[in-house]
Amino acid sequence: MRRPAAPSPTQIRMLEQTLYRAQMVGSVAALRPLLATDLVYIHSTGIAETRAEYLADRLYEYGAIASRQRRIRAFGDHVMLSGIVDMTVGAKGAPKQLIHLLFCLVWRKERGAWRLSYRQATRIPAPVSARRRRSRAAGDTRRRARS
Repeated sequence: MRRPAAPSPTQIRMLEQTLYRAQMVGSVAALRPLLATDLVYIHSTGIAETRAEYLADRLYEYGAIASRQRRIRAFGDHVMLSGIVDMTVGAKGAPKQLIHLLFCLVWRKERGAWRLSYRQATRIPAPVSARRRRSRAAGDTRRRARS
């Protein structure tokens, strides 16, 4: 049996951009054909969803999404794309905030098309100086609230 030819790096980047555009507009119709039937989608919050759950729940709303420092590796009928993604995102109905994630996307050839089979993301912590500024600001707010 002949293995499917791995897509070019350009094709993988196009798949990634198509996924991000569908997420930003919240289009289930655009997302559905991009997702493998056995998708495992793990959010940076630790929530893991199946394809059906991901399409039905739409837990998050996305603003801008852009990846960088991408690395693409092909393994026969699987291709892994990893890197850093910067996105504005919020829980459904909540304000969006900019976050930075390490991510891994695994694409697999399924029924003649490359589909997302696995996604996992881990939040990159803010630099220590930024965390201190936020902590101090939160402390000022708490002190004013008690006054």
